[in-house]
Amino acid sequence: MPQGSISSSEDTVGVGVVNYQVPVLETKEQVLENCKRIAGFIDGMKRGYPGLDLIVFPEYSTQGFHPQKWSELTTTVGGPETQIFAEACKRNKVYGIFSLTGEEHPDGLNPYNTLIMINDEGEVVLTYRKIFPWVPMEPWTAGHETMVAEGPKGMKIGAVICYDGNLPEIVRDTVMKGAELVVRIQGYMYPAKEQQRMISQVRAWENLSYVAVANMAGRDLVYSYFGHSNIVDFDGSVLAECGTSPDEATYATLSLTAIRDARRNWTAENHLYNIVHRGYTSEPGGHAKCPFDFYNKWINDPEGLRDDVEALTRDADSPAKASTPKISSTAIPTANA
Repeated sequence: MPQGSISSSEDTVGVGVVNYQVPVLETKEQVLENCKRIAGFIDGMKRGYPGLDLIVFPEYSTQGFHPQKWSELTTTVGGPETQIFAEACKRNKVYGIFSLTGEEHPDGLNPYNTLIMINDEGEVVLTYRKIFPWVPMEPWTAGHETMVAEGPKGMKIGAVICYDGNLPEIVRDTVMKGAELVVRIQGYMYPAKEQQRMISQVRAWENLSYVAVANMAGRDLVYSYFGHSNIVDFDGSVLAECGTSPDEATYATLSLTAIRDARRNWTAENHLYNIVHRGYTSEPGGHAKCPFDFYNKWINDPEGLRDDVEALTRDADSPAKASTPKISSTAIPTANA
């Protein structure tokens, strides 16, 4: 898809991603002031990119992740933070994707790490809760379901959060629910920059899906975040990418016709069709049955699969508490061996 314009059309969805400056916040009043700053970003982006249909902000951009006070800054979907975002989306006639870290758990458990999408009428149309909280640091309760909703101009939008994107199963499941654009909001820090830049391209290519990533930039009380928010074509090529500076933003247009044509007509690299039509070049229609023992056992014997994986890795959450054998230093070859 050619890039460089600030417009969009009936066939293209204009997407903006923001390298938001990581906030360090200690009170709910400060959180609301930060939400107003985010709303101002929406106003400015729509003014500068009149074709903007969807704007994406990173994980932790709303409340930050204060190492001591995170539990004091939780909110709810529909809370005052959401209301500020909803007014800005409605005012600018754009969809917006925002982070709530954390969202209060209805049963009093640890909060969720939540993504919401608000439409151009100010309505929350997608709520996704992070399925794989990042270990060993994040205290969030795990979500259990991938989510897809209709976005601007009918484009199907799916969502993942940060570490989720490292697990291929989540993005594949989201795409199999119809997602044409998978949005990944993240708060990724050094030294993982190169891996995370590459993974967005891999996920796009293996799923014939657009991918848009919004990452934090700058430093909070713990980490330095590398930015590089980006937008990737369904062939894995980068359409637009920020650098490392806080508050950079970039923009690209995504063609509805192009991705739907590829999914309809590609053969050699149509990974979505080919995975459930194995061998159709030899036997018309191919094979639909899953050939992977790992997935079959996960469904039919999840505890047994846990045992298998723990034998490969370790048998406790903390490596220090594991009873699986440690590798002896004498068993590691040296340069002089």
